[in-house]
Amino acid sequence: MRSKRDGLWLLGALAFGAAGLPWLVYYAGLTALGPYANGGAGRFFADYLADLLHGQWVAWALALGPLAVTAVWRVITRVGTGSASESD
Repeated sequence: MRSKRDGLWLLGALAFGAAGLPWLVYYAGLTALGPYANGGAGRFFADYLADLLHGQWVAWALALGPLAVTAVWRVITRVGTGSASESD
């Protein structure tokens, strides 16, 4: 059962990194730096998706960052509680 829950956490982190975090980055940039030079939020997201397709490391870091943080967090909490060797 634990691996199913871990999988859901990782899937949620991946979905957030790929679809949610770019919007937060856009609005943070809008607040701190002003309007996006190429257009609005939709254009920012389209440029982000194009960068993913072209293999830009910055776009992939944004998409996979929450997944990596969640994976490390799950490992630390599992090792910290001593349940790393427990079977599912």
